[in-house]
Amino acid sequence: HKIGKERSAAGHQETMAAEDDSRLNRNNSRGIIDVDRISELPDDILGRVVSMLTLKEAAATSVLSSRWTNLWKSSVTVLDFDAGEVFHAIASRNPPYSSNEEREAWVQEKRRWYINWVNGVLRQLHDGASKPIINKFRVQFFLEKECNSDGDMDRWLEFAFMSKRLESLELFYFTDSRYHYVFPEACFDRIKKTRTSDIKLLRSLSLSFVDVRGEVVEHFAANCPLLEHLVLHKSHSLVSLRLRRIRALRYLEVSRCKPMKVLQIDDAPGLTHLHYHGQDDGTKELRVHNNCARLVELTLGFDFCKPEFAFRSLSPYVGRLQSLTVKMSPSVIRFPSNLAELTCLERLTLQNLPAQGDISILGWSTWINACPRLHTLRVKVATTMSKGKSLRLWKAPVVNKVKRTSIKEVEIVGFNGFYLDCEFVEYAFEYFIGMEKLVLDRGLTIPGFGGTYNRFCTEQQAQIAKERALEFKSRAPPTLLEFDVV
Repeated sequence: HKIGKERSAAGHQETMAAEDDSRLNRNNSRGIIDVDRISELPDDILGRVVSMLTLKEAAATSVLSSRWTNLWKSSVTVLDFDAGEVFHAIASRNPPYSSNEEREAWVQEKRRWYINWVNGVLRQLHDGASKPIINKFRVQFFLEKECNSDGDMDRWLEFAFMSKRLESLELFYFTDSRYHYVFPEACFDRIKKTRTSDIKLLRSLSLSFVDVRGEVVEHFAANCPLLEHLVLHKSHSLVSLRLRRIRALRYLEVSRCKPMKVLQIDDAPGLTHLHYHGQDDGTKELRVHNNCARLVELTLGFDFCKPEFAFRSLSPYVGRLQSLTVKMSPSVIRFPSNLAELTCLERLTLQNLPAQGDISILGWSTWINACPRLHTLRVKVATTMSKGKSLRLWKAPVVNKVKRTSIKEVEIVGFNGFYLDCEFVEYAFEYFIGMEKLVLDRGLTIPGFGGTYNRFCTEQQAQIAKERALEFKSRAPPTLLEFDVV
């Protein structure tokens, strides 16, 4: 009897297995999988999976099943509202519009879509069963005055500070008009009342095209003991900024804040990279002093002010610099005569700012020759180039023709095959006798757009640049081991 029962049970199991196999085969033939193994994983594992997705991908998981409906709301820790594809469409040679009127209508449509997207996501998160713990909050888009008419952008900022574990805040409200988003006083008042509870874990703060007062920034600097990264770009309200005892700060950028009069950095022992870009001559004061000895990377930009202005207070540190980036108008392209050599500098990036007329960039030779240990040179060409060989120089450059053996790698970004950049390649061939690698890059980075674009108006111009680059490659000096055209 016992043996009979065992045989009966075994037969039943075989029958069930056969039925399962038959059903699985039928379902597989129709593209159906009966068992959802992923959804059977524990919540903490699924949460980790969702946290590694982009915001759009994480939200899309809510339609998979009832198990996933609210999972993403409690798992997402990064709110990155990036609409980079729109920036790329605007910057491309073939944008989705053919006139200014069509462009404005297209941008307005994208603005409405972006605002509705951000509002929708934040509404779902706010209405969730558990409030999300946001570590990073980032918004980046074309936004104008009317975009905040209903207070949407203010509410986004309030939502970001609701998370007690906010580590990174980035607001990039690109605009081609005079209107900038104004950091709301109501939000600042609430932050002051709560002391440091909302911002004590903040490590990175980046505000671009945001009008913010120096008092607000100074409050963040004084009450965020972990703040390592601070960026202030194109603020119309920043007149003076005094940063004192910011011991964790490693990267500071203050660029194109036109009304700014004073930038003072006092006691920043961790500061390794300073980026400053001024605009007017003789109207600003840059002070860097007291315990900033670790400064090794410096980026300086000058529209119409002279380099001596910034180097005056930086003179105690320039001798230790290892990396320097200088963005200059061609009218102030020469190395300051009163500045000592950059004896430790190994990496130098030189970028000439867009200007009317054709300005020879050989004046940069004074900067190159002031760096006896220079190993890597990067040149970014951004002026309106002449198609011919005639130059309308503001002032003929004085070229220090010194042969260099230390320079091993050279990259020219924005190479277009016109006279000015070709002139510089010829100069490199003749005087950089130790050069082992040369890169001619025909792309040009758009600040804030997060990518590169081909700046040529026609395919013919792009082909001319490529042909001239290949012509240089065919007669490169024998010491050159690598020659890339990109």
